[in-house]
Amino acid sequence: MRAADVLRELGRPIAYYPFLSRYLGGVNASVLFCQIFYWQDKATSELGVHKTVEELEEETGLSYEEQRAARAKLRACGVLIETAKRIEHRTYFRIDEDALERLLESPAPERAPRKSPSPRVGKSHLPRWEKSISGDGKSPPHEMDKPELASEEKPMPRDGENHARGNGNSHPVNGTETTAEITSETTAAAAREGPSVDNSAAAAADEQKAGTTPLDAEAQLTDLLIGLEAERGKRLVVDRSRDRLHIVTWVGRAVTHAELREAHKCAVAARDRDDDSRALNVGFVARFVDEVLAARQREAGGASDSGPGNAAAPASDWWLSDSGTGAQGKRVRVDRRPNESTPEYLVRVAKASGRGPWIDHVLKSWQGSTRYQQIIDFLGAELLPSDFYA
Repeated sequence: MRAADVLRELGRPIAYYPFLSRYLGGVNASVLFCQIFYWQDKATSELGVHKTVEELEEETGLSYEEQRAARAKLRACGVLIETAKRIEHRTYFRIDEDALERLLESPAPERAPRKSPSPRVGKSHLPRWEKSISGDGKSPPHEMDKPELASEEKPMPRDGENHARGNGNSHPVNGTETTAEITSETTAAAAREGPSVDNSAAAAADEQKAGTTPLDAEAQLTDLLIGLEAERGKRLVVDRSRDRLHIVTWVGRAVTHAELREAHKCAVAARDRDDDSRALNVGFVARFVDEVLAARQREAGGASDSGPGNAAAPASDWWLSDSGTGAQGKRVRVDRRPNESTPEYLVRVAKASGRGPWIDHVLKSWQGSTRYQQIIDFLGAELLPSDFYA
């Protein structure tokens, strides 16, 4: 699954993604990225999202100067494409998902160590951040997670006046920072779920009640996978900069311990068939987790549509009809473009839905056409069936 698809699976960024700050150059750049990424799928223009400085300040709390610095960093990383329409007096922002994929595949930049000034002999020097003393005699707290502020330019505002920071307050929640967003969608996270919900998954999740937060559930799934490999005498190494995307996705999709064990069992069987004795990695296991979840959805769809007198296609076969594709598109937040045909729309919806039988259907539908290879490249290797290249 591509990095951009994983972020969609997580839902709207009520909180920004802290791990992105190391790749994008700081917290402000990460906050602006998440806000643009959230609105991108809802944009009506192919150029991307149109937001004024005032709107972004109201939604993120970033001032005009902070927005300019954050945009410069996102452009430098290659993930932000800006299109200025001077006649319309508008600027459009679009996230380059291919550039994002390449960026996250590279190692995370190391943080520069904080340097303590070396005082000269006979003279007393205090670190610069200790110069300001509050009224109670304590040093004010300094932000450790914003290395970009030291080199951030402070250009003059467009009108020559100082712009006060907006009222977009931020609050720490579970170690992340929430950003203000003017929207009334309170059920967006629920809309990210698949076509149907299997009640047995909730019952199977009873063994995970010890983890009441996403961070707890993430740690449990990570430890379980490491333990399963240890039972085989293998050592699984989790790359926090890359593998965490998969594990957080499992948390968002309510993967149970039993389902992860089943996916691990299938992954081991696949390695045995290939006479591969290497330890499994998270990305390889993720392919089989998707297959297990697809099976869960098929079973749930069959159960919900097996009632008497119901001759309609099961909910799990949404990819076989135009109406089903449209309904699934709403679930995964992929809007239909003007005059877009159903087969073309289905390709984008199938990709946003992750691995499943809909991918096989799309590949068979386009096989033999001139765009077949283009469809394969668009879906990406992570979504292709495990035996695609066999």
